[in-house]
Amino acid sequence: MVKNVSSEQVSLRPFPYPFKAGLAVCSDIDGCDRETFINVHRYLNADQQGLGLPVSDSFFGFGREPGQMAYFLDDGLTPSKDADFIIQAIRDGLIDSIHSWGDFNDGPPAPVFLRKLAEQVLEHISAHNLKIPIWINHGDPGNVHNLKARLRPSYNGDDPKSPYYTADLLSGLGIRFYWWSELLPWPLSGRLKSSSPQAWPRLITNAIKNSIKRIIKKEGQIRTPDQLMKLALPVSLRDGNVLFGFTRFSQLPGGVWKLPNRHTLHYSLSADVLNDLIKQEGYLILYTHLGLPRKPQGELFPKEDRKALIGLAERYHGGSIWVARTVDLLTFWMVNQNLTWKAYAEGEKLIINLESLDDPTTGPRLPEANELAGLCFYSLKPENTTIRLNGREMESVINKPDHTGKSSVGFPPPAVPGINLLEE
Repeated sequence: MVKNVSSEQVSLRPFPYPFKAGLAVCSDIDGCDRETFINVHRYLNADQQGLGLPVSDSFFGFGREPGQMAYFLDDGLTPSKDADFIIQAIRDGLIDSIHSWGDFNDGPPAPVFLRKLAEQVLEHISAHNLKIPIWINHGDPGNVHNLKARLRPSYNGDDPKSPYYTADLLSGLGIRFYWWSELLPWPLSGRLKSSSPQAWPRLITNAIKNSIKRIIKKEGQIRTPDQLMKLALPVSLRDGNVLFGFTRFSQLPGGVWKLPNRHTLHYSLSADVLNDLIKQEGYLILYTHLGLPRKPQGELFPKEDRKALIGLAERYHGGSIWVARTVDLLTFWMVNQNLTWKAYAEGEKLIINLESLDDPTTGPRLPEANELAGLCFYSLKPENTTIRLNGREMESVINKPDHTGKSSVGFPPPAVPGINLLEE
């Protein structure tokens, strides 16, 4: 006999076991050469020589500055000396993002050059059977090839009417998420809801700003309440494609847009910020530039920034904050928000049937096995609980009681990036 069970018997855990919150370090590759990339990630990612944090990074298709780690040389056709390194870093999980097609802070590229560059990036990445799941908008308004952004009307890489249109190549590259140039100074997608009194000051201030924008005819810059409260939202690009636009976190003296780097990490990763993240049971995707400042400028990580990173590592290894690659954090969040499932009893067994992933960017579909990494369910009978996908029983693990006192059953978090490349 099949019998539905209540949410008191089975419920979805908000983070991978045993964590209470989630954080990703999302670094723009500006100014970073290969040596700095290796040294930074050796300290962050390696267990023996560093902190053992699962941190990923980004790359440029085309670099403007000498030594900047980019796939192609100035002609946009010839692979650079870093091309093979970038390919291996993508394969190992050390790179999960592209920081736009290239660095055009000096001025917009010629449309023909841009198109060829984008096609070459896609061709080379695809030739290695790799995917890049994240696009990060880059730089000043001159980077017109960027994707739709609320505060940057000059970005039109997703507009089919623009000579800089290249968004038709994104699906082939594997892009599912993009940073839509939004920054906020607080964690997101935790317990704090729009109806919470703590959120009212933010919402009221935002409503006033929106009224002013309407008066001065800048309706396109209006920020919705969801953009203040949620980690990511489905965004319809101007060519009809839908991606998840995600918001990053920055907390710096002088405002969120001041250029963050590895010497300002102590502001955004302070004990107060991390403790607040845990308290809110929230998500935080950190905006930074791990390759800056360019050498030689003192220590790789000054004392106060090392202290902040060590504090993060202690909370990660201690089971409080789940530190993950940006793509893994976003994928887990997306699945956790959009998974349809039912729990029922079959005799002594509790069955959790994963029915559909109602992904706004693709439409309803079955989740892929790799998308389920970290997914866990609280269960009153974890030893008798089975998770099924498409009629097939999934191999799962039973977790001990966490800080709530409840046990859970589910899947281990995603694998951490490989670090062999950093030891060469």
